[in-house]
Amino acid sequence: MSSSALDQRLNIFRRDLADERLRGVVKADRYVSGQAARVIAGIVPLRSSAETGAPIANHLHYGDEVMVFDRSGGFAWCQSRYDGYVGYCDIATLGSPEAPTHYVVAMGCYAYAAADLRTDIQDFLPRHSAVAVRETGLIARGTEYARLDTGLFVPLACLSARPPVSGDLVTAARLYLGCPYLWGGRSFLGIDCSGLVQEAFRDLGVTAPRDTDMQRETIGERVDIASFADLRRNDLLYIPGHVMICAGKGSVVHASGGEMTVRRESLAPLLKAWDYGAGDLTVRRP
Repeated sequence: MSSSALDQRLNIFRRDLADERLRGVVKADRYVSGQAARVIAGIVPLRSSAETGAPIANHLHYGDEVMVFDRSGGFAWCQSRYDGYVGYCDIATLGSPEAPTHYVVAMGCYAYAAADLRTDIQDFLPRHSAVAVRETGLIARGTEYARLDTGLFVPLACLSARPPVSGDLVTAARLYLGCPYLWGGRSFLGIDCSGLVQEAFRDLGVTAPRDTDMQRETIGERVDIASFADLRRNDLLYIPGHVMICAGKGSVVHASGGEMTVRRESLAPLLKAWDYGAGDLTVRRP
């Protein structure tokens, strides 16, 4: 297989360096095995190149595990162990891997400099963030806090020993209604259309691909519909560059780049405004 056939979003290779697992598949000056690390900042941009201000392709979250293949110029070239996405992030946002003890089950929580909600906010940890709790029983103003291995303090009520769950895809997606749209975003502070699908699936314990084209080709089974009446709740509806989740009764939940927010709205008038019909949809049924 030539390197041109490999998706650079999901494979580590450059002319000077490549993943050891790609030896014999792509040509590179040297091959290395990745080193395990984890994200120790709340929301970390994953960029397409090792430059400040380079386009953001995705975001990593606190506790995400990554494999690091190169460290230079203040950037780490890494691959997410969650969805396999490749990019460059700030080296300072990575630390040594440590097994999590808890997960953020709220839509997110602030992390403080001390066990007191009136102290300085140090970070924001999104839903599903994996944390290692070192101490509990720290109570201030009636709120109990947990001290993390990184020295941050978070409200214990926002954590659980098990990852958060939702009943189905639509229920999970509706948690993000009203959230701002953010290209490459995956959190309550900002999310895009494919990120909404990915995070909704995460509530079901399922790892979904990151981008719309990846999802359109792999999730569930493709079904043909004759009209909107053939759609079912939780169906994924794709048009070029966008994905929506069928919420039933003719409506969808999606992260709208036009309105810049996560919305629930009627499908038929929405598609009409975009000059699409039912026959233009690619429908995937999980």
